[in-house]
Amino acid sequence: MAVYVLMLKEFEDEERVVYQYGPNEDLMGRIEYDKINGVINQLSQIDSQEFADEFFFKRAGRRLSRMIIKENQNFVDRTTIES
Repeated sequence: MAVYVLMLKEFEDEERVVYQYGPNEDLMGRIEYDKINGVINQLSQIDSQEFADEFFFKRAGRRLSRMIIKENQNFVDRTTIES
């Protein structure tokens, strides 16, 4: 099965960055990185019978972690996870 997760930056300031994540732009949850406390939080889940939120949330969290650790907190406006 192919994997595709879309992430769109919704908001960023000195304290946090918020992304929408999901299989497409019509069906998205929200995830944030708290820059002060160094914590990733889920703000809202994907509301779908067809797609499991946990699957998308875990991958979005991993991608966000990569931006934090390997990419020096370079939070891009749009990114995807594909495999």
